[in-house]
Amino acid sequence: MQAIQRTLVGEPVAVWSLVSLSRVVQEGAIRVCHLYAPGLSLEQRAVRIAAARLNGARQHQTAAGEVGAQAVPEADRIWQYAERTVQRAGMSIGLDRRGRPSSAALGSVEAPFTVNLTNIAAQRPTHLPAWYRMSSAASHSTVWMVAQAFASDEDGQPVMRADPEIVTAAVLAVLGAFEDLVQTLGDYHGKDPQPALLTIRRRTVAVLERQRRWRRQAADEARLLYGESGI
Repeated sequence: MQAIQRTLVGEPVAVWSLVSLSRVVQEGAIRVCHLYAPGLSLEQRAVRIAAARLNGARQHQTAAGEVGAQAVPEADRIWQYAERTVQRAGMSIGLDRRGRPSSAALGSVEAPFTVNLTNIAAQRPTHLPAWYRMSSAASHSTVWMVAQAFASDEDGQPVMRADPEIVTAAVLAVLGAFEDLVQTLGDYHGKDPQPALLTIRRRTVAVLERQRRWRRQAADEARLLYGESGI
């Protein structure tokens, strides 16, 4: 969040980092809310948490292999510790068709290591599922971001500028993620989330109002440059 704040106060506003960071916040919120969703049984929540822990350890091993041989022993120790912890809790680890660890189970209750975050986001009303998909493209496609950010300065020289619409979408995605977290964790801990939710919603309204002012300003500048047609 501090990184996003520094990004927003920069001049000009950075393009790639803002979009990518908003995706990181949204994805983290989705994962936490998936683990602490209301209505889960104790067993369901336990295996989801175990699966997430094991998946993180497996991802660590994959990354270590790409970094270099010197990183592999530590990654293996992290996996072994996670594996022992889950097994001591009375859970088992399921394998996929290739014999690789892929799920955690407690009796008949099972949870896969990987979950479809796009589908989960679409089911949670405060998230922006379309933004989650687009921010993936932005995070992995330099060409897409360059096309969105290309502009010309007063002297006709090419520059990179963040579109106010993109800035707004990124900030709204973060606020929606916070709203989901507050509601989910408030319910889980038995606390009234409404005061915090009201603060987040007021900030959302403020962001939308700022965006309306940007649009009005852009329309006024277009009329000054091109006449009433704005073309």
